[in-house]
Amino acid sequence: MTLLQMRYFLAVCRCQNITHAATELHIAQSTLSQSMQALEDETGLNLFLRAGRTIVISQAGQQLAQKLARLLQQVDQVEGEIRDMAMRHNKVRIAIPQQQASYLLPYLLSEFQQQHPEIQLDITEPYGLEAARLVRDEKVDLAVINSDDSSLPDVHYRRLASRPICFVVWEDHPLAGRTSMTLEEAAGMPVAMLSEGFYVTRVVLRTMHQRGLTPNVRYFSPHLSTLYSLMRHHVLPAILFERSLAEMPGLVTIPFTEGLKLTGALLTKKNRQSSKDQRLVMKFILEKLSAIPSQE
Repeated sequence: MTLLQMRYFLAVCRCQNITHAATELHIAQSTLSQSMQALEDETGLNLFLRAGRTIVISQAGQQLAQKLARLLQQVDQVEGEIRDMAMRHNKVRIAIPQQQASYLLPYLLSEFQQQHPEIQLDITEPYGLEAARLVRDEKVDLAVINSDDSSLPDVHYRRLASRPICFVVWEDHPLAGRTSMTLEEAAGMPVAMLSEGFYVTRVVLRTMHQRGLTPNVRYFSPHLSTLYSLMRHHVLPAILFERSLAEMPGLVTIPFTEGLKLTGALLTKKNRQSSKDQRLVMKFILEKLSAIPSQE
């Protein structure tokens, strides 16, 4: 008994008329009649009681119809789940914290999507350590973070280029003409920084602490946009990862003489096979983050 025969049989039971059932199924009446005769022969059951053009479903036919209805419901559910799996196969879940997202998202949502419109990108912007946890828990397929910690548990770490951490001012700031500055100089100036959950802030604070310095941080913010606004309105300079400032007009980056840098990393789950779509996204990200030479 095939699935097609089962569906034909249930249509006949529903319509109780071969002609009407054939019309509903968009097949020839003779084809449906032959299929029902073959079903009776195969099962050895008298499924129909015929009276002219009217068909009455026998007791055995009613019992079979109930069983087949339950079975086909399960089949339909499995087919739906398979379709959902196929749709998810074309979805790539990415975690990109704000600093990397400010650089990567314009490329992913324009250039990559134009090249691969069939791939749906599901992007979140968590903190770096939260992004690593999402990869480990398989809630995202990959993450792009700033971290030099390659020992993250259950996570495959692929090192990307290093980029400098900079003192950032606006164009007519008194320091705008500087090509570099020391951490000691930066510690003596009022600045804004991202919240301490951000890796760049932890690196700067840790390095200054090791040197016996206490930075004059007037404001910590969880949002890059807030720091941009403070600088555009000439309120406070900031200390930020250089790549997060890509394409931001009116700002000047001043690297530290100590060579303070952040190392990017592409994270995936260990021992987990990447799909073709995921590999395409990773290849694109690797190309974009390697487009600007490593500052090492």
